[in-house]
Amino acid sequence: MKKSYKYTKVNWGKTQAQITKLLSEQNIHDVRFTFLQSQHQLICEYNHPTEIQNKTYPIGIRIIWNIFDETEQEKNRCHRALYYYLKSKFSAINEGTVEVIKEFMPHIVIFDKNGISKTLYEIIIPQYQRNLIEGKQHDIKMIEQK
Repeated sequence: MKKSYKYTKVNWGKTQAQITKLLSEQNIHDVRFTFLQSQHQLICEYNHPTEIQNKTYPIGIRIIWNIFDETEQEKNRCHRALYYYLKSKFSAINEGTVEVIKEFMPHIVIFDKNGISKTLYEIIIPQYQRNLIEGKQHDIKMIEQK
């Protein structure tokens, strides 16, 4: 697998500040970054104010970014890749090419009946893959039935 930005010299802290500024330019002010070293993930979470039928709603976004090792260089690399990923998405949104919900669909956070949050990707993909493997089309459930 080719890793983009693997030779970046930009410190991850500086890039994190640039991501925060980029989000602020989109009227997004509550941002949380989390390193989960045990799971090899960088997580960027925020609420994106989104207009639906003339009313603004906060859409929860959670971007889970894989980290390949725990070195400073890898932290620099993954932050840089995340920055340009977000920058390209906001460029498309600001051009009117695509709407926020469509562009960030896999990263939208929803809660189940017990208050447990997952992204749409985390909910849909295992069910979709099961359908492919079994060769059957089952309903995709957004909230697990107990």
